[in-house]
Amino acid sequence: MKKKKINIFKKIFDYRYFPYDFVKITGALPALIYLRLKKHYLNGKKQKGLFTGPAIIVCNHATYIDPIIVMVATWNRRISFVATEDLFSTKLRAFFFNAIRCIKINKQNVSMQTFKDVQNVINYGHLVGIFPEGHIQTKDSNDHYKSGAVMFATLCNVPIIQIYIHKNKHWWQRQHVVISDKIYVNELVNSKIPSVSEIDEVTRFLEKQELEMKKMVSK
Repeated sequence: MKKKKINIFKKIFDYRYFPYDFVKITGALPALIYLRLKKHYLNGKKQKGLFTGPAIIVCNHATYIDPIIVMVATWNRRISFVATEDLFSTKLRAFFFNAIRCIKINKQNVSMQTFKDVQNVINYGHLVGIFPEGHIQTKDSNDHYKSGAVMFATLCNVPIIQIYIHKNKHWWQRQHVVISDKIYVNELVNSKIPSVSEIDEVTRFLEKQELEMKKMVSK
């Protein structure tokens, strides 16, 4: 998909994000106090320009507050999360999730509208957040990453930034996250237009990288 030129004025004063900005600003202080977020970087230090420009954020799904944790980790950026259409099941819930700029997806049959919504967010220079496991992971679940995040990154021609959220044993513990450098799909597979098998290959790479990130904060 072809990217549009980003108008910096429209990016900053995007009326569509006013409800999102209100929620994020009013909830920032309580979230900062509660989480006391500690960032770790997979390669030892923060990559220069890491959160500059549009990107796909890929994150494991450990708890219900994962979107809040990611928002705090990317506090100075707007991020639209891809959310299952089940969350839009009532008028009230649909109003809320649309207001905070979530992108609806049917996990069994991804529509072109979802791709268009993702591209629209990218065109405005924002971030798109995806939990590739599809749901919160429990002790009994061991689901593989779905390839949608890599597909979106490929079609929108943007990098992936992977975040690992460490699941705390107790609510009062400080929240730790591990953040990767930018990952460019075409560079990883050395192909301008990755094939389906290459997209799956990158998806497996993200799964393996999550294990490396987990080791950094697991004690």
